[in-house]
Amino acid sequence: MPFTKKPTFEQFRHTLIASGKPIPEKEIVPIQAAMVALLDSIPDLLVQKTRRQGHKDTLIEVSSSWVGLDADHRTTVATFKKHWPGSVFEGAEELWTIERHEESVVLQFAAQYPNDRYLTGKVLVTF
Repeated sequence: MPFTKKPTFEQFRHTLIASGKPIPEKEIVPIQAAMVALLDSIPDLLVQKTRRQGHKDTLIEVSSSWVGLDADHRTTVATFKKHWPGSVFEGAEELWTIERHEESVVLQFAAQYPNDRYLTGKVLVTF
């Protein structure tokens, strides 16, 4: 559940992808639902779309908008640091990182599951 800097996260994700396989689709569905439930619990965030990708570095992608009155990157990052990941990746070792871009914030995550399985993804927040 730890937040980490991007180089550490990238190395973790690269190692997972190189040495494992994505978790089965039937296991992704409840995790994706738990992610949406967690994101929906943040009052200033509106989840717009979730989808599963075929890319190994982003198996789940969530698009959302920040609808809070304080539309500031720092507020968004602080909110994610407070709430993410909750119990979404229960039983898995996971790392995540969050970066500010021009008009958005991107949270990337990677989780390692038993039997060399993994899950990766990102949450895009626009203002």
